[in-house]
Amino acid sequence: MKKIPLIGAFFSHKLFQGYGFAVIISVLLHILILGLLSRNWSSDDELRVVPPRSIKASVVEVSQPKPKPPASKPVVDNSAQKARELAEQKRKQEARRQAEIKKQKELALKKEQAAKEKARKEEAARKERERKQRQAAEQKRKKQQQEELLRQLEQERVAREQAQAAADEQAEKDAGEVAYYSELLQNLIAQNWNRPPSARNNMVALVQLSFSPYGDLLEVRLLEGSGNDAYDRSVIQAIQRAAPFPELKKLERRVFDNNFKRVNFRFRPEDLVR
Repeated sequence: MKKIPLIGAFFSHKLFQGYGFAVIISVLLHILILGLLSRNWSSDDELRVVPPRSIKASVVEVSQPKPKPPASKPVVDNSAQKARELAEQKRKQEARRQAEIKKQKELALKKEQAAKEKARKEEAARKERERKQRQAAEQKRKKQQQEELLRQLEQERVAREQAQAAADEQAEKDAGEVAYYSELLQNLIAQNWNRPPSARNNMVALVQLSFSPYGDLLEVRLLEGSGNDAYDRSVIQAIQRAAPFPELKKLERRVFDNNFKRVNFRFRPEDLVR
């Protein structure tokens, strides 16, 4: 290692500057070639035969020369550059990681929003179906109520008409019976009336008669006199002589109570004369 500077100093001599170095190399090569040739020419041409000798052979490990380490290069301190590159690499990795996180968050947010929108639409559709079902049920209920009301009104109308018809029929029947028995009473009284000499036409006596359901005369009251006492007494006497009236037993109790339990009669001389 100590010779390297000397060799370097030797080759750095001015002789080696320019073409001198090439000339010297060329001369040395020629001298080397001539020496080799002269050595070969001076050797004997005869072949000498030498008897073989006993040879002891042993394996000898020949050590290979260690390769010379390469010339050390000047060490350049690039730790700062590596640190910057490493920091830049980490920054890019972090940026990619943050971008991926952001992308995943956005994707998750979109999925969540889509799920919420789907749930909202499904809920709205469910509420709309329920609203339509309630509306249909309400319409059906109202229709049924209307139909029931119409049916009831029709039944009531028919019942009223039937009741009215029955009432009219019964009233007509009752009126016929009342007229018949009223005329019967009047005829029986007229048959028992004796006209007094002082009786004149257009005299009117109003009397009230009370009967039992069996036709017995319970009371006679003069409500309005004719102005002629003899005529009024003759009317009362005629009623008393005609009583009792067993024909009244044939009347229904309802008709009797409404028309003959207490009845008012107007008597005129022309009505009593037969």
